[in-house]
Amino acid sequence: MKKIAFLFIALLTFVVKGIAQDRLKSLTEERQVLYSKFKESESQSSGIFGNRTKDDMQSSIEALKEIMAKDNEILDELNNLSEKSKSDFTEQYNDLIQQNNELREKNRELSELSERHKGWSKENHTILESVEEEKTFTLSISVVVAFLLIVYVIKFYALKSKYNELKKQQRLE
Repeated sequence: MKKIAFLFIALLTFVVKGIAQDRLKSLTEERQVLYSKFKESESQSSGIFGNRTKDDMQSSIEALKEIMAKDNEILDELNNLSEKSKSDFTEQYNDLIQQNNELREKNRELSELSERHKGWSKENHTILESVEEEKTFTLSISVVVAFLLIVYVIKFYALKSKYNELKKQQRLE
């Protein structure tokens, strides 16, 4: 979600910069038109003997005033672009700081989980060893009990056959 928002902001920034650049370009073109108008008014000499009249000078002054007003608009637009650029930089810087902090937090969590895993691995190893020892002990007990049971059964049948022989001998006597 954060990536989508970041991409949207970046795209919006580029669009706004493009619009601002277009506005600056159009203002510059308008200034060039005004400057051409000023040059034209400067070349006018409607007075006697080809001199400039008060009206000629007044039209030049008006053209210069329009150029100054356009220059002020251009400067305002440049200041706006500069401020926008600074705010974009600050916003991106703050985003990077936030991402860095999140990355540090994730790294810390990863370290904690790694330490826990090491502890669990040791504990699991200990448990596995004890289970293995219990299996070995149980198997040993089972073998001993089975051996004793086999010895008991053999002894039982041996004694039973002796008992039967003694019984037969006693009957024969």
